[in-house]
Amino acid sequence: MSNKSPVVLVIDDDSEIRYSLERILSARQYQVVTADSGEEGLKVAKAENPVVILLDNRMGGMSGIETLQHLRHACPKAMVILMTAFGTAQTAIEAMKFGAFDYIIKPFDVKKILGLVEKAVSAYEDSNQEKGGAAPVLNSEDYKEGIVGTSEPMQEVLKIIGQVAASDATVMITGESGTGKELVARCIYQHSHRNGRAFIAVNCAAIPENLIESELFGHEKGSFTGATGQRKGKFELCDGGTIFLDEIGDMSPPTQTKILRALQEGEIQRVGGTETIKVDVRLIAATNKDLEHMVAENTFREDLYYRLNVFRIRLPSLRERLEDIPMLVEYMLQKLVKDRKARVTRVSTDALAILQTHTWPGNVRELENVMFRSAVLAQGDTILRKDLPAEIVTAVGDKIRANGHTPPPMPVPAREESAPAEAPETPPATASSVDLAPPSASASAAPVPAAPVPQFIADTPPPPSPEEAFDLAFATALERNGSNVLVEVEKEIIRRALAHTGGNQARAATILGITRATLKKRMDSYDISN
Repeated sequence: MSNKSPVVLVIDDDSEIRYSLERILSARQYQVVTADSGEEGLKVAKAENPVVILLDNRMGGMSGIETLQHLRHACPKAMVILMTAFGTAQTAIEAMKFGAFDYIIKPFDVKKILGLVEKAVSAYEDSNQEKGGAAPVLNSEDYKEGIVGTSEPMQEVLKIIGQVAASDATVMITGESGTGKELVARCIYQHSHRNGRAFIAVNCAAIPENLIESELFGHEKGSFTGATGQRKGKFELCDGGTIFLDEIGDMSPPTQTKILRALQEGEIQRVGGTETIKVDVRLIAATNKDLEHMVAENTFREDLYYRLNVFRIRLPSLRERLEDIPMLVEYMLQKLVKDRKARVTRVSTDALAILQTHTWPGNVRELENVMFRSAVLAQGDTILRKDLPAEIVTAVGDKIRANGHTPPPMPVPAREESAPAEAPETPPATASSVDLAPPSASASAAPVPAAPVPQFIADTPPPPSPEEAFDLAFATALERNGSNVLVEVEKEIIRRALAHTGGNQARAATILGITRATLKKRMDSYDISN
């Protein structure tokens, strides 16, 4: 963004409200333009490209909700705040449904409207300044396979898939819940010579124990109460194809025996039947349980375990391959857009840093749920830090604080005693730096306390070059924490900039090339004080 003040468009058919808002916002260094109707507001929005739009809901002509829908196409990046005197549930739902940043109920006080506009400006800056972390470009093959990742653990998985796919060997897939075991099973099937035949997935844990045998092997009429006719089981229906038994560790011992026979002899019997039925089925099994431990405790058949464990593929947890998260995020966002479930196309840098720091106990499934939730809540085309679940942001903050150590402050250069101490520079009034409460008379008359000498002054050494600052921050981050270096480097650079300016946030923001509002948000996120 340029350094000029953000443009705020006020659309309201009440001239007094337009005048009041123009005075309030202009005093905080915003450029304010106005319109007295939705139709006029659309024209002004196209001409002025505002950052924030304050939109009245009840106007002559187009309503605020109707105008909002047109603004989403005419000015898609603008943050629209709906103003209404009627705070009904329908208004709130429709405002957010059609992409409003927020809404505010009239009458509103000055502090509240200024705080909301500042928040909207900050969100606009994040959405338009902070490009998402660079992720490898996905191609059509990524969508066909559905397995995304270039980390070393995932490359090992892909190699094994390639080695076992062409054979008919039984495969055991292990890993924590949510790592994508069925996805790997389907990938093996797709690359096998059986890919033109049936693929049937069965979740053994989801079928009651008294029905699992019937589900897998079928039953004859009258074999049990409710068996009103003959029924073929999954093995019989999957003849010539591939059957995937998920959560096989939850299978009862009697069923384990029948599975073993099907694997060894290639034949089954329906429940209640006497006929032996030949089946040609490739079996892929999966579990998140420790089968070796279950064998030792005699809760899982040892001979079946060795039959299943011909080839074993262990899927890494997401915390073991955090470097794959940018690519996974890109894949998930593109899939959401393709399925028309969201309009977002990227993630801000600080949001991505949080995603890459979280431990993900639910693995890829949890990340997918978080991306969907965040994409639904996001205003505009970018997922911001505020759109992420609060529990994840909090957990990441706790983790960073537990692992990090605040570096010692940078020394302040000595000054000659005859030189008077300078007060810190007062930054120009902006939405992020102005005190929303008017100063009292006593406050203005109070003496100004002695301030620390700013470092960034004429007779101090010049700040380090970007290369020097980065090298220093990178080395410190590596020494302090061998992982999550992206977050650590950013924290280190912010601390150095603040120390370099004697705590002057306006100057630090200038050095870093960001706005003071963005710097303040970063400081709050990383628990940095000055």
